[in-house]
Amino acid sequence: MKLATSSPERQRENVRTAAASVGAHIIGWADDWEVSGATDPVSRPKLGPWLRDEKGPYDGLVAAAVDRLGRNVVDCLNTGHKMRDEKKMLVTYGHDGPWELDDPADENRFTMDAWGAQMELRAIQRRNRDATIKIRAAGRPKGKPSYGFQYVRKVMGGKVDHVELHPHASEVLRDVARRILADPENVTSSSEAARLNRAGEASPADHLATMYGKPSGGRPWAPQSLRNILISEATLGRPHPAPSRMSTACTRGAP
Repeated sequence: MKLATSSPERQRENVRTAAASVGAHIIGWADDWEVSGATDPVSRPKLGPWLRDEKGPYDGLVAAAVDRLGRNVVDCLNTGHKMRDEKKMLVTYGHDGPWELDDPADENRFTMDAWGAQMELRAIQRRNRDATIKIRAAGRPKGKPSYGFQYVRKVMGGKVDHVELHPHASEVLRDVARRILADPENVTSSSEAARLNRAGEASPADHLATMYGKPSGGRPWAPQSLRNILISEATLGRPHPAPSRMSTACTRGAP
């Protein structure tokens, strides 16, 4: 977020410059900050609705770079070909004019940029996995425990010995999951978040604060936060993918 080359401000400036270079007017932004680089663009919270045609008509996408469209070759090409097949513009900063994926030279360059993004993502994931294994072995896990879990230390103030389920928070999650799975038509993350708020159940932020002896702020449960917890890598027991910082914009072309 703070790096000069990838900050939100720099990316927005690059997007505006690229849009202006083709005479386009930006009608909406898709700022998927801190979304995993392994996330399919169609599944991203902000960009996904545009690609699923849920946001209304637009004439194309503008991004700060090809790797902001996707972090692997398949995702980049799927997004690029969707724009091509629907006769929409695809513009990235640093490329002269819209991408013409029907042109072999442009298609090859686009694919090479996408391949570079995929190689970078794999390198980041490998470094993060290695670092996580090392610090966990040393009893110094990164960050705070995910909601539903707690760190266990055999000596007060000592290294973390292991991670185990939090008896109360884990049961809250299990109950929510059971309710949604039993009646997915009527029970959603929104209705469950509202129910937990009515019941006075501490939100994840307040629960974490209480665990570490800090005052809670009375923050409510949010539907998207609850949904993210239910499908999170920690809850599903999978390795965490590398975070990505992505910003794209939907545009309307000049007359």
